[in-house]
Amino acid sequence: MRTHRQYLPWGAIVIATVLLAVTVPGRADTPELLSQGQRLYTEGKFAETIDLLTKLAQDTTLGNAEAKSVFLLLAKASAAKGFPDQSEAYFKKVLEIDPHYQLNTKVEPPQVQRIWFKVDESRRAAGPADPGIKTIAILYFENNSVVDRDAMQGLSKGLAAMLVTDLSRLSDLKVVERERIQYILDEIKLQQTEYFEQSSAVRVGKILGAHTLLLGSFTKLDKKKMRIDARLIKTETGELIKAEKVEGDPRKLAQLQTDLTLKIAGDLSLAVKEIQEKAIRADGGQPIEAVLAYTRGLNFEDEQKLAAAYQAYKEALVAYPNHEAARDRLVALEPLIAAGG
Repeated sequence: MRTHRQYLPWGAIVIATVLLAVTVPGRADTPELLSQGQRLYTEGKFAETIDLLTKLAQDTTLGNAEAKSVFLLLAKASAAKGFPDQSEAYFKKVLEIDPHYQLNTKVEPPQVQRIWFKVDESRRAAGPADPGIKTIAILYFENNSVVDRDAMQGLSKGLAAMLVTDLSRLSDLKVVERERIQYILDEIKLQQTEYFEQSSAVRVGKILGAHTLLLGSFTKLDKKKMRIDARLIKTETGELIKAEKVEGDPRKLAQLQTDLTLKIAGDLSLAVKEIQEKAIRADGGQPIEAVLAYTRGLNFEDEQKLAAAYQAYKEALVAYPNHEAARDRLVALEPLIAAGG
């Protein structure tokens, strides 16, 4: 005996199809919408980015990779627009999808960095530390210059940032980002004069979860001589591991910093591969003008003078076209500059 199938009227099928298309974004459109959202963000159109991607975030058919990209862009746009709570919530969504996610802070503006560090610090506090990874935090250098003291002041942060860049090239070492250190210093409201005290430094190192601290100072003795001193401290006990010193022509500051980097790697018993040493030594060829322009940019960023920072990084690239760190900061600041920041 044949059974009779129930068919929907053709009109009902058409209406249902139209409603489905309106209420649920098509998966085929997702890459295009994400690309559009990224373009809007880069152009500094943060409100438009949020409007576009908020709708896309409601699509329950998104895969994990797509959803993570959507929430990440929403977090960044919300931070740039001045909605910190909203940004924090979106970053937490990213970590729900990928608990091991790490934001590349090298190419993110200060607003995004600060909110990410807040979220990430909560995650780090909740999870166990990995005892198998050597972690070092490089604090700001003390300026003890006899001549040109004011002109050299930017190197307090600049030398630390350059050491972070070079030591990060070594795979057996985890280096705490300079920006994360600045975030912690701001959070605990440590005075500038306390940055260089060992007891305060050890406190910061413990908060950061660093096994080792690098503290240092620099002294421009005259027009032709400069000295950089550094000491490695064991965070847990505060004891001195090793002290190092390099001296030379101030105009070859980048080379002095490179020599110090390789000495520190040896003190930490780190194997430096040939390709890693080559990359580290390459940056040692940058002129003093590039070093000082880059360090001005760092200080301007910390002071929220983003247009001035952007200009300083451009000057660093003019003086040394291979300055990767300056190029990364230009990429990071570009959306905010486009928005008139």
